[in-house]
Amino acid sequence: MHDYRLTLAAEMDLADTLKYGEAHFGTQSALEFYEGLLNVFPKIVNNPAQFARIDDVRKGYRRTIYQTYSIYFIERENFIEITRVIRKYPVKL
Repeated sequence: MHDYRLTLAAEMDLADTLKYGEAHFGTQSALEFYEGLLNVFPKIVNNPAQFARIDDVRKGYRRTIYQTYSIYFIERENFIEITRVIRKYPVKL
């Protein structure tokens, strides 16, 4: 079994996700969503091959979806590297 690590960009994405959720849906809802998002990571670690390859975007990478967010990751030798957690439908300003 692998472990997972977050890139700095993924850490920043998660922080932004929490801030966005608090601002738009309140603290409790934001925390529930955030926990749900974090619960996807062990599923990725347990069976990364079940998720779609996105070689057309970046060779070797995979993606899964959690509600309105895409989670991008790659299998490294001894761990899963979660590279980005990006809102699927960006907010229009």
